[in-house]
Order: sequence, then structure tokens, then C-alpha cells
Amino acid sequence: MHPHLLRRQAAVLVLVDVQERLHAEVVRRDDVAANLVRLAGAAKILGLPVVVTEHAAKAFGPTIGSLRGALSCYEPLHKIVFSCFGSEEFAAKLGALGRKQVILAGFETHICVCQTALDAIDRGYAVHVVRDAASARSEASHALGVEKMAGAGAVPASTETAIFELLERAGTDEFRKVLPLIKGQGA
Repeated sequence: MHPHLLRRQAAVLVLVDVQERLHAEVVRRDDVAANLVRLAGAAKILGLPVVVTEHAAKAFGPTIGSLRGALSCYEPLHKIVFSCFGSEEFAAKLGALGRKQVILAGFETHICVCQTALDAIDRGYAVHVVRDAASARSEASHALGVEKMAGAGAVPASTETAIFELLERAGTDEFRKVLPLIKGQGA
């Protein structure tokens, strides 16, 4: 299997700072939120571990309600650093999972998502940035973040790319359960 393909047994979904106050300010907020919910729903169906972070939660609020509802477990890691790896708790939790592929999405693309991606790559993780499940306060900032991560070796992905790579095949019970998410009909 090509090393740029996601493998379910090697992957973890990391959702960075998808919080209410940030969500109110980012571009494409509704589409991005829908894609984040799709990723979380697929992770639940496929048994994929999910790590959720919240940056300065007192200022930015909790993770958006639609995403909290889609998660199989909502236990956010709180941080005040931009890179999630600046949090010892995050680095330890990710390391304990023993998975080397990080599916990365969230807010803001050019700040916390980007810095986390660069630090993950530096630590030997294969990072897949889900571009349509990440956003920033401007399209230019989002594009810059995506470009910087790709230039550092992150693999670009979309919500559907990630989900179909994790599924590997059609015709399974999991495929039938995930299909409504892909079609935007919920789980």
C-alpha cells in the first residue's frame, strides 16, 4: 500500500480548536463544520481514535455543538499553546495511541493547525491535512497555511478522500453506515 494512503489501523483523527467563537469568524464555516461532523461520524463508525483540542476555552468557548454530538467521546484537551505539541498532555495522548498517521483538521489553518502539522512531521508522523475541514478568518490565511504544510511534507486531503481511504472498499457494513454521512444525510 502506498505510504500516502491512510490506513485505519495506523491513523488518528486530530480536531484542532473547533470552538464556538472561532467558528463564528472563519470562512466557509457551515461547509467546514459539516465536513468535521462527517469525519467525526466516520471515525465513530470505523473505530478510529479522535483527539480534540480546545485553545483558551474561557475565551473561545467549547467545541461547536454539532461536532460534540458527532463524537463518540468528548474529552477535549485544553491548551494555551498554538502547536498542540506544546501541550505535554497532547503529545503523551497521541504517542500512547501508537499510530503514525495524523488526519488533521480544524481552526485556524495558518496558526494552530499549521504549527501542529509541522511539529507532527518533525516527530515522524505522516500528516494528512483535510483542507475542506479546516478554515481560518480569511481565504488567504487558509491557503497560506495549506501551502506551508504541503511544502513541509503534509499530504493534502479532502473529507471524502480521507473517509474512502479509511474504508478501503465498498460493499461492507461499515461502508453502508458511512454512506449517508458522505451524502450529507447524517448517520
